[in-house]
Amino acid sequence: MKYYSGVFEIDKEYDLALQNKRAIFRSETNTNKAIHITLITTYGVKHNKYWGNIQSEVNMEDLFKF
Repeated sequence: MKYYSGVFEIDKEYDLALQNKRAIFRSETNTNKAIHITLITTYGVKHNKYWGNIQSEVNMEDLFKF
């Protein structure tokens, strides 16, 4: 989960960190199943070139249906 005062933007460094976390999880659990990265944010995620590695996102509107 991420709290950010606006739309969250994934940069190159954060994208690499997410890829690393996925690799560690796969290695530690010995899973061959798909691993889906889901971001839960307050205002959503900016759809830039690094957003493509995110399988789903949930934001405040999804949770509370304003």
